[in-house]
Order: sequence, then C-alpha cells, then structure tokens
Amino acid sequence: MRLQDKVAIVPGGGGGMGRGISHCLSREGADVVVEDLNLAGAQATVEVVEKNGRKGRAIVPDVASETACQALVAEALETFGQIDIIVNNAGHFGGKLALPFTNMDEAEWDDNYAVNVKGPFFLCKAAADHMIERQYGKIVNISSIAAKRDPNFVPAYVATKNAILSLTRVLAKDLGPHNINVNAVCPGFVWTPFWHELAPLLAGQDEALMELEPREVFEKFVQGSVPLQREQEPEDIGNLVAFLSSEEARNITGQTIHCDGGAAMN
Repeated sequence: MRLQDKVAIVPGGGGGMGRGISHCLSREGADVVVEDLNLAGAQATVEVVEKNGRKGRAIVPDVASETACQALVAEALETFGQIDIIVNNAGHFGGKLALPFTNMDEAEWDDNYAVNVKGPFFLCKAAADHMIERQYGKIVNISSIAAKRDPNFVPAYVATKNAILSLTRVLAKDLGPHNINVNAVCPGFVWTPFWHELAPLLAGQDEALMELEPREVFEKFVQGSVPLQREQEPEDIGNLVAFLSSEEARNITGQTIHCDGGAAMN
C-alpha cells in the first residue's frame, strides 16, 4: 500500500495498459480517475479499482483539448480534493501504415500529435498549479519502444513518442524544485487494442505473415525482437508506474525506463 490515499489520473484508462496501470495503482492504495473516450471501458476499469477497495471515477473528456484537460483536473479535485499522480497513457497511431512516409497526410499527423503530445502537455499544465501549491506530484508519461527502434511504418507515432521523451525531461527540470517527479516509461510488446489494430496491417505488408491471425503476427514480432522471448503484460507496465509514483522513486526524475524484455537497450 505504498500509494495509500493518493489520487491518480489515468488518461486512456479504459482498457489495455491503462486498465493494468489503474489496477496496479489502486492495488497500492490509490484512488483513480479513469479518462477514456470509451465510457463503458472507463467504467469497467473503475470496477477493477473498486474491487481493490479504492474509489474510482470514469470521465470522458478528450485530452487533446486544453479546455477538456482543465475540466478533467477540476472534476478530479472536486471529487477527491487532490491530485498526486498523473499517468499520461492515452495514445493514438491512426489505424494506418505509412509506407512510404509520403502516404501520411496532414490530418493524420495532426491527430497523432494532438493525442500523444498536446494531451500530456495540456494535462500537466492544468494540474501544475495544484501540484506546485502542495509541493508534491508524480507524473509518468507513457512513450513506446517505437521511440527507440524507429519503425518506419508509423512515422508520426514514432515522432510523437520521441517528443514525449523530450517533454518529460523539460518538465522534470521545470517542476523538480517543487518536489514533482516526471519520468517516462517505454512499454514493449503488449497485446492491447493497439496491436489488435496494428497486426493485420503488418500482415498485409508481408507475404510471410499474410496467412497468420493477428495474435500470431504479434507473437512473431515478440519472438524476433525480445531477448527474454516473452510479451509484456499491462500489469508489468503498471508495476513500473506504481514504483515511479511512490516515495521509493523520490530521487528518480527526468528518466526514460524501458519495460520491454530487452527489445530496446540503453
């Protein structure tokens, strides 16, 4: 219970890694505000939080909007009275491969940037005054090993996941004097809705994969890319986020930590 009575906001918490993160935070004692455009998914995650004996709240603002992020923070404060932890987990890649990169249009690029970079920036900005006033806060930004391996079939996603690493370091320097830790996590191969969508697209580009089911495509990538030869579970990411949100990590800030079975090494 190292997060006893803390309050966390988890954008993109309605499934996949967001649900695993919410589970691990609540298991360690945190109440969780679950943001997701899929209200049913967010409510299902709240049920997980409540089974762990903590309080949850499902909210559906679009974190790509500054006004919506301000409203999200206001509602979290009205409901729980404080915000201790922000986990910027919402992500977007657009459901389309860009091979070559010139196939990507401006709208697709802007959608990636809005969710993956502007959203975390707006949410941190909206919560900063509250955290600074309390001289306490933990921010964890979810990037991706795509930021380290640079797969050419999702250029906008790669660029934005790299941008969030730079933003992490900038915020860590800015907020450090106020006892606010800011770190980033790069998940590896996690069987989430992201891969449910990506695997069939990759299969369509490779004759060796065309006859495989999406899950089989995913497993091929795990076998070919991960030294530990196993996929990562949402709770693997959640456990790392819980650690970075705890006082055990009080002197860790501005860092990028991989949880990927060795797929990308420092």
